[in-house]
Amino acid sequence: MSSQSRTPIVIDRFYEALDENVIAELAPQHKQAIEEAIISVTLASRHRVDIRRGFPFFGKRYYMVFLLGRDLRKRIRPESKLSRIVVTFLILFATLFFLFCILLTLYMIKSALGIDVFQHFHVGIWDWWLNLRDR
Repeated sequence: MSSQSRTPIVIDRFYEALDENVIAELAPQHKQAIEEAIISVTLASRHRVDIRRGFPFFGKRYYMVFLLGRDLRKRIRPESKLSRIVVTFLILFATLFFLFCILLTLYMIKSALGIDVFQHFHVGIWDWWLNLRDR
């Protein structure tokens, strides 16, 4: 969220679901304690990076959420071995992908400048790119 004074959406939804009479009976200190408890057990706190997008795919709607920030919850959730393995593979895959992209970019720049590192040896990506572009 961009503004520090804005109420997190989870708190707004909590009060929408709560009965009007119950909300009227709550004292301000009770409301404050409830809001702090909701924020401490959910991911409702403000994040440095907060990307939430929905998109259609084959007639159904899906969503993607990417949050990055400090974990301010009081209770730590236990992590399973499967989630650690999946996260490890995702990080490994992302690192290898970015490394491949960097190496490919450097190779394309080298080829565009006409620099031959090894005489009479070419991978052929530059020639393929030129043929693809000339079609």
